[in-house]
Amino acid sequence: MKARLTHISCTLPKGRLTNEVLAGRFGSDVMEKITRMTGIYERRICAENECASDLAVSAAEALFNSGACDRGEISLLIFGTQTPDYIMPTTACVIQERLGLPKSCAAFDVNLGCSQYPYLLATARAWIESGLCSKALILTGDTPSKLINPLDKSAVTLFSDAASASILEVSEFGDTADFDFGTDGSGYDSLIVPASAFRNPPAPEDFIVREDQNHNFRSNADMYIDGLRIFSFAYKIVPASVSKLLKRNNISAADIDLFVFHQAGEMMLSSIAKKLGIPPEKMYCNVREYGNCGGSSLPLALAEAAKSGRLKPGMKVLVSAFGVGLSWGSALLTWPDKLYSQIDS
Repeated sequence: MKARLTHISCTLPKGRLTNEVLAGRFGSDVMEKITRMTGIYERRICAENECASDLAVSAAEALFNSGACDRGEISLLIFGTQTPDYIMPTTACVIQERLGLPKSCAAFDVNLGCSQYPYLLATARAWIESGLCSKALILTGDTPSKLINPLDKSAVTLFSDAASASILEVSEFGDTADFDFGTDGSGYDSLIVPASAFRNPPAPEDFIVREDQNHNFRSNADMYIDGLRIFSFAYKIVPASVSKLLKRNNISAADIDLFVFHQAGEMMLSSIAKKLGIPPEKMYCNVREYGNCGGSSLPLALAEAAKSGRLKPGMKVLVSAFGVGLSWGSALLTWPDKLYSQIDS
């Protein structure tokens, strides 16, 4: 038995945070400098009462309502998120009921950030190829806007809220050829909400907003990102992961039709591409329109590339995601001959 990717659906919230709005907050000169580095012009922001699970359910319902897939056939549901509905229960269990999936369906969360999509693909493939399930629904979804102080320009200028739904199913011919994963937990505090959960539960003083040396405002209960440290990590580890995957499969970068990386920012992507010798026409980038959508960046870019015709059946695609953890995952795919994709924006 092999696993084949057959459907990708993405949902973006209606709220938009533009550079014009942020220029009014931080100043035009500041935003011009940030835009030159990130290439981001707009971000998607969910409503106050809208959660990552709501976006993920919407993406999944779009697949089911289109007739592309029967919800009664789903035997595995995995939800990748770092902004769950609750600490407990598992959000995937809540989603199983909301989607009306069979009670025989296994459901669990994967608590990963930016790198989650390759991990979800590999996990679903393992379940299918071991005979544990025949059709898997993998969801990504995060709402980082709920963790960011609006006056922290190091974070609010980068991140977007988004979700995706993908289906993998049994096939005679598989299209997920190989994976590479890794972790460097020594950098866990490079992207973190310091006062959260049980290691360091927030006390009243942790909600006091303070200004740092770069004139960013945040509390210990807000997200903190060390952008330079993450850039250095990605610049070192992503090319190594990609090269390892290529070497193991006896191919070169020239044999890959399209590279799709986690949309962390234009400067980071161009630096990685240059280090690997990837020409611009073989890179797919949509960070300008959507910002950094965390774990949904890869499926969103893949769905858009497929709809635009950049991805065609039989193409070799190499995807790589990296970030919070610090963790990374890369995957070598052969694009399937039939794949349903849509984006609800």
